[in-house]
Amino acid sequence: MKPERKISMSEETKTTEKASVLCVDDERNILVALRRLFRKDGYEIHLAESGAEGLEIIKREKIDLIISDMRMPSMDGAEFLSRAKDIGPNIPSILLTGFSDQESTIRAINEGRISAYVSKPWEDNDIKLKVSSLLKIRFLEGEKERLSILTQQQNEQLKAWNKDLEEKVEARVRELKEAEGMLDQAYRELSKSYDAVVKLLSHAICARENIFSREYPDLPMLAVSLAKKSELSDYMVKQIYYSSLLFELGKLALPEKLLTTPVKLMDVDDFEQFMTYPEIGASVLKGISNFTDTARIIEHHYEYINGSGGPDGLKGSDIPIGCKVLSIVKDYFLLQSGKYDGITYTARDARHFLLEHKNKLYDYQLAKLFFEISKQHEKDNEVKEEHMLSSMNLQPGMILSRDCTNKNGLMLLNEGTKLTNVMIDKLIAVEKIYACPIGVYVWLDR
Repeated sequence: MKPERKISMSEETKTTEKASVLCVDDERNILVALRRLFRKDGYEIHLAESGAEGLEIIKREKIDLIISDMRMPSMDGAEFLSRAKDIGPNIPSILLTGFSDQESTIRAINEGRISAYVSKPWEDNDIKLKVSSLLKIRFLEGEKERLSILTQQQNEQLKAWNKDLEEKVEARVRELKEAEGMLDQAYRELSKSYDAVVKLLSHAICARENIFSREYPDLPMLAVSLAKKSELSDYMVKQIYYSSLLFELGKLALPEKLLTTPVKLMDVDDFEQFMTYPEIGASVLKGISNFTDTARIIEHHYEYINGSGGPDGLKGSDIPIGCKVLSIVKDYFLLQSGKYDGITYTARDARHFLLEHKNKLYDYQLAKLFFEISKQHEKDNEVKEEHMLSSMNLQPGMILSRDCTNKNGLMLLNEGTKLTNVMIDKLIAVEKIYACPIGVYVWLDR
């Protein structure tokens, strides 16, 4: 008997297009229709005209998803799926059922632990969407396992770099393990989406002291605004958004000294070690499919137009557009934080610095675009001011200026949420349960 399908470390480019789907129905015309329906999706389709034949295929082949009819002679769908679970307990399944099969469907849910059911006759888009979603969840579970392994490998590498950093590295290990635990929670609560992974890693980054971007929650929003104004594709806008949240991931490996010293005031050795963080962060993300372009942006976001950046000293058009966007927005806030050259720039001064260094450090067109975007952003912020309030001081209608999390980093409410009485009552209840106050950031009129 072959083991159920698992995602191996070597399957770097595994996608749902290579999935193996088993269709079981005693009516040949139904099987033919299913094969025709999924022909363009690239799945490997296996057909079985009985439950017994389907069980043999599961034993013999690596199956990622089962689609089974409910009404079949000898062995109905509920019994078949129940036996299939004994062979491959983690294989998701879809039950095809008629309107009159409600009692049998309930039995299939209890005995066969089906993942979804589709009424016959089915809607093509409905069944295709269910198949695609279930396969994505199955392969994301494999990605989660690979991320866990990569995290362990990264921790070992960090320990080997410098014995003097052992205590700090152990602290980073605990943070990464905590992030891994939160990742498990996100996979359960947010249907294992990649957005959840990004959000979770972003919270892990911001949990570290002296990460400058944690003080500038508008950084991702401005990066997205610049990308959209530059008429980049929706896909690239998404990658820039991800990278704007995760570009400091590699700093979890750096000692505290390098996070508090302004970049331009570092000595040669410190600067050389500091400049390893983009590659460290990128190496973590490269192990996750669909994050390749995000990793590339992060790896090269310190490149400058004149070739003075790193890690590869790329120039001009050799620098990917996403890196150019993130470089501008990152430096805009870095200048204001005082961690660029020790001077705390105003937003206006930071804007003019970027414009003065166009065609030297920054792309000419992007620098001009960002000048206008950041100028309007500063004007908008003159009307509203961010305040942190306790849950007892919240009022319905207030809008969150940041994500709201509990003491363990678990997401409670998203940035931009308009508060209601019910939400406020729940926040108060959470505070009582954990005996820990929750600081909630909201926008208030100046």
